[in-house]
Amino acid sequence: MAEVRTCPKCSGSMGVGTLKEIGHFGNSPFEWAPDGEQPFVVKGAPTGRRSVVAHRCESCGLVELSAP
Repeated sequence: MAEVRTCPKCSGSMGVGTLKEIGHFGNSPFEWAPDGEQPFVVKGAPTGRRSVVAHRCESCGLVELSAP
């Protein structure tokens, strides 16, 4: 079951989504990467990268980002 979040600004309901990069031959989601990590990693190599999740308030539009 998805985590239900309330907006810290107005207490409205927040929906989940992702950030998308427009262009560059498609929509690829952004990733969080630790400082100093190389921009391109070898496929299958261990990495500290995490997918970015965005929660947007349906009432006021506030966007909250996290990288669980």
